[in-house]
Amino acid sequence: MNKNKLINWAAAVLTGLAMMSGSALAQTPDSEPPANEGVCNALQEPGITPGLYGLCVAYCEAQDLDTFDKEPPNTKILANYNKRKQASDPAMPCVKVPCPCWSEEEMGSITADGAASACNSFSNRLQIVNNAPKLHFAEVNTSTGLERCRYINLNISPVTSRSFTITPAEAASCLADVQAACISTGHE
Repeated sequence: MNKNKLINWAAAVLTGLAMMSGSALAQTPDSEPPANEGVCNALQEPGITPGLYGLCVAYCEAQDLDTFDKEPPNTKILANYNKRKQASDPAMPCVKVPCPCWSEEEMGSITADGAASACNSFSNRLQIVNNAPKLHFAEVNTSTGLERCRYINLNISPVTSRSFTITPAEAASCLADVQAACISTGHE
């Protein structure tokens, strides 16, 4: 093989490898680069402090990776965002606000072993229910001005029953939890 053919062949191989690794590198834990696609777009507007958009995308993606024993990467990214942010800039748009009605473990107990007897959707309310052996459910109401969440587990002693008036951000978080639980059990 002459020198030119060898160079062309090597270039073709390297280009192919780069294209394959580029698509592999583009994958993210939630398979949607960036996480919460579009939520950071407002940070590209004129007048916004440069660099906040990139930190926003990194922060949103890092939330999917927080399984470390040390400080999670999104904590550091959020600190950098807040350090760079000016008073006129918006707060980080994809901060996860926890749902105050239940823990991850409690939500998981409703759907343990894929068990959930129903997901009930009403106009502005969603609930996931497991009736085995006794009533166990989580519910969120997202009606403006009436945002509430409820969690009941009659299978444990003492019985757990919580109901809170919540903020719109908390209602969005609770709704996402119930939707994910419904999807995980095949009740969409």
